[in-house]
Amino acid sequence: MMGQAGPGGGYMPIYAPPLATSYPAAQTPFIPPGVMIETPPPAQSQPLNTKNRPKHSRRAAATPLPLKSALKKPAATGAAIVPAAPVPYAEPVQPRRRTNSKADKYATIAPPNEPFNKRAEESYHMFVTFKGDSELLLENTLDQARKDIEREIFNLWPHGVDAQIRGSTWSIRFRNAPWNMNGPDVQIAWRLIVQLFTLFSQRGFSFITTTKCTTMQPRLIFQITPADTSSTFFLAYFSRGGRRVSLITPPHHIAVAFGPQLRALLPNQIEVTEDKGMVLVETRREMGASGVKPSHFLMQILKVMCELGFYLNATVPMARGGPLGMGARRELYVFKGVVPTGQ
Repeated sequence: MMGQAGPGGGYMPIYAPPLATSYPAAQTPFIPPGVMIETPPPAQSQPLNTKNRPKHSRRAAATPLPLKSALKKPAATGAAIVPAAPVPYAEPVQPRRRTNSKADKYATIAPPNEPFNKRAEESYHMFVTFKGDSELLLENTLDQARKDIEREIFNLWPHGVDAQIRGSTWSIRFRNAPWNMNGPDVQIAWRLIVQLFTLFSQRGFSFITTTKCTTMQPRLIFQITPADTSSTFFLAYFSRGGRRVSLITPPHHIAVAFGPQLRALLPNQIEVTEDKGMVLVETRREMGASGVKPSHFLMQILKVMCELGFYLNATVPMARGGPLGMGARRELYVFKGVVPTGQ
């Protein structure tokens, strides 16, 4: 609130002039100076033993401080005391409306044909571990996933399956050791692994990475994704030295074009053969020549696969081979892609 204009362009205050005091008008304090200054007591040597030291403070013996009520009193300036405005009451807190959660978002991704991720809030990731030569360990599995695996996977193995469930952990033991990659049923074991990846992809779980790589039983991580019913999987494996690769029943266009395209990248350095639906490619080793390095051989193979529409999706370690399981471990390469229309 402002007063009327006074001489010199200023404003005349509406309040009465301040009372005369012994202090300058521009520096009129509420409390005379010196009252808030506490006189320190003379320094005295204190004994180290403080057990019997009195607990009262020395501040009580010094100049007493003014009371809080005195600090709250207005200065004697003749100004009128204006009552404070009432404080309004706070608005009542309204309950927060629930929005779509992440679980609701992913629960509607997959098609309605009973997907694994039907209840995504219970299993956002599933873990798969190939143990030894016969066991498959699945963690964080759902009821629907177990039903589909029993129907689609168990029937592929002719020697029978023993399963044990503990909570969401499912231990499956296939009889006659399918993971040693030997014997007359090895092709069935390959088809079983391909069908497992295919089923997971169709039900909305895709491989993303591998953990526990420093152990003998790495863990494959599958994460919830949109259901993929168009992708095709096939397997491949390398020899111990990495100079020969075997493609296990690849799609037709890969079986036809893989050898010629790889031969164009490595002219006069590889040999390509076919045997019972498998494509075998091996590097040549001439006398006095080192041949193609295994790392360079692998790089060119992955390049040709990408050109044909497939990429390396995962690797699966198998059990040790040889007598008494003392041989080298074989690693399966899982390739994933979409077969061109009409193939």
